[in-house]
Amino acid sequence: MLEEILKYQKKDGELLKIEKAISESKAKQVVNQMVEIVKNAQQKLKTIEKDSEKLLTEFEKLNQAAQNQNAELEKLVKQKLESQTENDLKDIEKKIKDITTNILILQKNSKKLASKIEQAIKDFEQTRNEGVVAKQKHQKGMLAYTKLVEEGNEKTEKLKTDLLALEKKIDPKLLAKYKTMREDKKFPVFVPLLNNSCGGCAMELAMSKKHILEEKGILECENCRRIIYIDKTKKES
Repeated sequence: MLEEILKYQKKDGELLKIEKAISESKAKQVVNQMVEIVKNAQQKLKTIEKDSEKLLTEFEKLNQAAQNQNAELEKLVKQKLESQTENDLKDIEKKIKDITTNILILQKNSKKLASKIEQAIKDFEQTRNEGVVAKQKHQKGMLAYTKLVEEGNEKTEKLKTDLLALEKKIDPKLLAKYKTMREDKKFPVFVPLLNNSCGGCAMELAMSKKHILEEKGILECENCRRIIYIDKTKKES
């Protein structure tokens, strides 16, 4: 029975190794990274588009305000100054000065907005290009990852078939214990006795526990709950 469960664990270990190699492969890392880059790029593009709309709306308002000020200035300039009183002329002069100042401020703000809009366009193009490149890398990564999975599947299917065959030869309770430990990420489940200690967690066994192990052939470690066995192919000190 012990021999069969150890064969089972060895093949299961091979299966875990293949699954881990696929899960931690460079191809999968590239795929995940590119997915994240594309996702971030899409979100950034939405933000840039939204901000750009606000900038354009503000730019249009400034242009409209500038046009209104120019129209006011044109009206004042066209007035017949010879028919105006001195106070009227001073008032017109002040209005012209104020309007001119406002126009200059509007022009300055328009230039700032134009610069922001230009930068937004550059950011949009750059982000879009990054997204395109990321999609291309994602496609290549997916091809490599798919190939890796397909190659792994050929091996894992054979191992799974062998495991099912071995399960029929193993005590159901022992197998259930094994699978529970496996799900708890404790592998290997069956560990040899090494220098009177558990081969999993290195806790030393009391002499009474070692006698039980020698008598029954297996023993559950009180610390890590793994199953300890005596490896008869090696001399135990």
